[in-house]
Amino acid sequence: MNINAKYFGQISYEQEDTIHIINGLFGFESFTKYLPIPFHEDNDSLISLQSLEDETLSFIVMNPFGIFPDYAPLLSQEDLAELGTSSEKDISYYVISVVRDSIAETTVNLKAPLAVNALNRQAKQIILEQPEYTFRHTLGEITQKEDA
Repeated sequence: MNINAKYFGQISYEQEDTIHIINGLFGFESFTKYLPIPFHEDNDSLISLQSLEDETLSFIVMNPFGIFPDYAPLLSQEDLAELGTSSEKDISYYVISVVRDSIAETTVNLKAPLAVNALNRQAKQIILEQPEYTFRHTLGEITQKEDA
């Protein structure tokens, strides 16, 4: 199959490369089929999450552990069951980012990560109950905390 990806142009992919986001992303509930395209081969630190239902729709997501090593999202048993697993070991996390001109001003949403079951490719955006995470953490703020 092929898609004209927003940031990459014409891309070929297989069905098993896609992920299904249960109930879609917040604000984009009608779009549930996505193709994750890494910006760097063999590296999931920065990914274009390309909608397969609207070629103009793509989200930039990051692996939060590369920028925030102490990130520790907690999923409920209900969330795990909906993702088709009983083990958090099967789950990969990605955070939606808003890329700005300055890397320090780029924001990531640590409060509502995308949890992906790496085994069955089911995903769900979760709102965490943990108060230490917000919807907009700037990368500058995160790196300042790490330097302190």
